[in-house]
Amino acid sequence: MPLPSVLAVHAHPDDEALFCGGVLARHAATGARTAVVTATWAEGTHRAAELARALDALGAGTPRLLGYAGARVPESAPGRPVPGRTAGRSRGGPGRPHP
Repeated sequence: MPLPSVLAVHAHPDDEALFCGGVLARHAATGARTAVVTATWAEGTHRAAELARALDALGAGTPRLLGYAGARVPESAPGRPVPGRTAGRSRGGPGRPHP
């Protein structure tokens, strides 16, 4: 019987370790194919490097980053627009009225 494949899809780097690191490590240890997709952060950023090291420790393969910018972390994807932001306008939030 072939080993099951595991695909973990998360919003941010670190989510894979916090939410399913044990599952990824256990499956990888049995020889199952594992993969992690992270929606935010782009290749070449410090968080991409952290994610690669975490997946290496878990035995979970090479990270795949979709490269979207985090809503509150524009440096997560340099040169990409931040979701929910319009040029010249700030988002509303606690203590910040929406224009």
